[in-house]
Amino acid sequence: MSDKDDVGVSIHAGFPNPAADRNLAEVDLHRLLVKQPVSTFFMEIDGNDWEDRSIFNGDIVVIDRSLTARPADLVVATKDADFLITPFSKLPTDSVFWGTVTAVIHRYRK
Repeated sequence: MSDKDDVGVSIHAGFPNPAADRNLAEVDLHRLLVKQPVSTFFMEIDGNDWEDRSIFNGDIVVIDRSLTARPADLVVATKDADFLITPFSKLPTDSVFWGTVTAVIHRYRK
């Protein structure tokens, strides 16, 4: 096996060596999820209306207000002083587009 074949792959046998972790790159969730810091917001979901899209009560959605929404995008809008999530293609006419959902953070434990 050449060096280029094993890039990003680690093989473990037996008890893992904690010292080996120092060679791993740190995962920066902010860098991964926030492309435009000034226009990015986090919102906690209340309710289970979006289970069919794997968005559950207590999940966090990442919203970028600088993006132009596409028809298939999930977006956040305001209606009667409340926030709602909807596919952009089904945005109610009496609501105001607020931002585009770019990611969902699903926590198993709080």
